[in-house]
Amino acid sequence: MATALSSADAGSLTAERILQNARDMAPSIAARSEEIEALRRLPDDLVADLRKAGFFRMARSRAKGGPQMSLPQQLQVMEVLAHADPSVGWCVKIGADSGLLAEFLPATASARLLPDPDMITAGQFTTAHGRLERVEGGYLLTGRFPFGSGVTHADVVMSGGALFENGEPVTGPNGIPEGRLAFCRADQLVIEDTWHTHGLRGSGSNHYRAAPVFIPEDQALRIEEAMFAGREPLYSSGFNWVTTMAAVPLGTARRAIDEVKALIATRKAGIPPRPMGEIAQVREAVARAETAWGAAHAFLHRAAEEFWAELVTGSPKVETKGRLALANVNSFRMAADVTRQSFDLIGANVIFQGSVLERLARDALTLNQHMIIAQPAVETYGAMMLGREHPSPLY
Repeated sequence: MATALSSADAGSLTAERILQNARDMAPSIAARSEEIEALRRLPDDLVADLRKAGFFRMARSRAKGGPQMSLPQQLQVMEVLAHADPSVGWCVKIGADSGLLAEFLPATASARLLPDPDMITAGQFTTAHGRLERVEGGYLLTGRFPFGSGVTHADVVMSGGALFENGEPVTGPNGIPEGRLAFCRADQLVIEDTWHTHGLRGSGSNHYRAAPVFIPEDQALRIEEAMFAGREPLYSSGFNWVTTMAAVPLGTARRAIDEVKALIATRKAGIPPRPMGEIAQVREAVARAETAWGAAHAFLHRAAEEFWAELVTGSPKVETKGRLALANVNSFRMAADVTRQSFDLIGANVIFQGSVLERLARDALTLNQHMIIAQPAVETYGAMMLGREHPSPLY
C-alpha cells in the first residue's frame, strides 16, 4: 500500500515535496502493479493516497490553493510515477489536468465543479463522439465516448461535442463546425465496462455515456486562442496540457531498461552458458537502449525547458513549439522500441503473465497508439519546424 499523508502534510505540498512524495511512494506503487492490471483501474485506496500526495493538484494555481508547478516540474513527477507503474503515471497525467481546467472554466463553473485543489478530472476533448444541443440555459449533451482514462475515479468529466441549434449543426465563420468541451460531475454519466485491452490495463479508460445530461452554459468551454490570453505562463498555452503525457513513456522505458539490467546480472546464456553481461550482443543491446532513452529524455527536457523559458517571457516561437511536439512523439516511439528490444533480449522467460517486461512492452505499445503522436499529427509538427503555426488553438 502507498503511504498516506496526514492533513498537516497536505498543507506543505510544494513542488519539491510532491516530487519527493512520488519517489517515496514509487516502490509501494510498483508492488501493486499486478493488482492494478487485474482490476483494470486504480484501486480506491491508492487513488486516495495519490490525492493526499498532491499529484492531482500539480497544475492548480497558487490562487486556488495549488503549487502551480511548471511544465518541466510536472514532467519529473509523472516520469517517476510511470516508472513505478505506467497506468498510475497516465492517470496522474490525466487527473492533474484539473488544475488547468479550473483556470480555463468561467469562475462560477470552476467554483461549482472543482472547488478543491485535489479534485480529479477525466474525459476527452475531440468532438466526434458527442452532440451538444442548445437549450434554454445551456446544452443537452448526448453521446458515447471512448478512452475515458481515469473516469472510474474522477470527480469531473469533460466531453467534446459538436454544437447543434434547432437540430442543425452550427458552423463557425471559418466554415468549420463548432464544438464545445462540456463539463459535468462524473456521477451524471454512465460508465461502461469496456476497457479490456492489450496494455495500460490499469488506466480504466472505459467508454462512458451521456444520455442526455444538461450542461449549464458556463460548463461548456470553447477551445480558442482567447482562453489562453493574458494568463500566467502555465495557463497561457495548450502545450502545458498536451505534452505532459510524454513523461509516461519515458518512465516506462526507463523501468524496462532497469529490469533488463537486473535480469542480466543474474542470468547465463549462450553455449556453453556464461554470464549474460559477458556476451557482446547483450552489451550492445544495453548500450543501444541507454542511448535511445538518454537521447529521448534529453530531447524532451531540453525542449520543455526552452519552451517554458520563452513562455515566461512572452510567446514561444513556432519552431520551439514544434520541437516540443516532436520530443513528445519521440518519447512514445522510443519507449515502444526500447521495451520491445528489452523483451526480445531476455527471451522466452518474459512471455509469462506476471513478467514485468511483458507488461511494460504491452503498456508501451498501447501508449504508442495515442492520436496526438500519430503520423498525421507528425506532419503538422514538421510544418511547425518550417515556421507554420499549428491549426489548433491548443498548440
